[in-house]
Amino acid sequence: MEEKEVEKSLNCYAHDNGSFVYSCKTCGAWIFQSLGCNSRICSNCGKRHADLWSISLSKKMFKVPHRHFVLSIPSIIWPYLKQDRNLWKVYMDSVIDTCNDYFPKLMRKHKAQVGIIVILHPFGKDMQFQPHLHLIITEGAFDITGRFIKQEFVPARGFAKSWQYHVSKNLQKAGVPSEVFAYTYNKYEGFYVWVHKAGTIKHPKHIAKYLGRYVRHPAIANSRLTAFDGKYVGFFYEEHKENEAIRHDKTMQVDDFISALIQHIPEPQFKMIRYYGAYARRTKKIFKNYLQLSINQTTLWVFGFKKPTENPKCPFCGGETEFVWYCKKPPPSEIKSQRELLDWINSNSIKFVKN
Repeated sequence: MEEKEVEKSLNCYAHDNGSFVYSCKTCGAWIFQSLGCNSRICSNCGKRHADLWSISLSKKMFKVPHRHFVLSIPSIIWPYLKQDRNLWKVYMDSVIDTCNDYFPKLMRKHKAQVGIIVILHPFGKDMQFQPHLHLIITEGAFDITGRFIKQEFVPARGFAKSWQYHVSKNLQKAGVPSEVFAYTYNKYEGFYVWVHKAGTIKHPKHIAKYLGRYVRHPAIANSRLTAFDGKYVGFFYEEHKENEAIRHDKTMQVDDFISALIQHIPEPQFKMIRYYGAYARRTKKIFKNYLQLSINQTTLWVFGFKKPTENPKCPFCGGETEFVWYCKKPPPSEIKSQRELLDWINSNSIKFVKN
């Protein structure tokens, strides 16, 4: 799995990935724009995927107030999650147990369900393994009739105590040594619960935009890379303390950099984003009146095969270009004339049909 993702990332925007073909309206030149690799770890494709994912998420969220939480566990537990990827799901599933404690009156009296979206973020800003969870939780719950019952949140410290109890119990059952939790039992350090300082977030687009920028991104973006000489890679990250951003510059050997990058690749088919409670697939249809779109429209058309919305400028004359075709492979070097190129495009392309 790791080798496949690294290979895809190294071949990002290679001609073999296929190309969009444009024709210049002024000089008639043909322009081939290679496609990205769509790898999970690619610094080129990461921002595009984050933007598209945030659009999709905003359409799948309920039109009710939400809260954004970040949960973590002590660093003494991190090595066990790094070694055993099966613990990742246990880690994420512990959230629903915590939330059941968080809304006891709604759960018992009204048999209501809270909507929870959990995103696993396995890396920190310095690319080290630092697993933490981002939560989007409805500020209230849905009863069996589909009615939304709003409830104000209890202090984060109460949530942190419940989180510590449930995640410790579940990870211990899954095989993490009990002595690890004996060390952390009377200490709250590491079981952090961070709540978005803006408080209630009322519009799903605001939540999705925030998560797309800070959560659904690769371990490192191109904008953070500062140097590369074939042997070493330089990058920076920012540490935020008391409303102040402190910049740290770091240099790593290429092999170490790649190792740090691929340690965050999940197992095949593993879901880094999970939906619980009212957001679970089996229950979400009940509350469709609160959805941005129909439950059947959750498929991401933007990840599919679509005509691009912005055409590039002609690199030869700077004129406007017109989108023509998608080519599965680059034209052979022996093609010399426009006529030969046009014949080749016609036989190796997929035309887009207007809806």
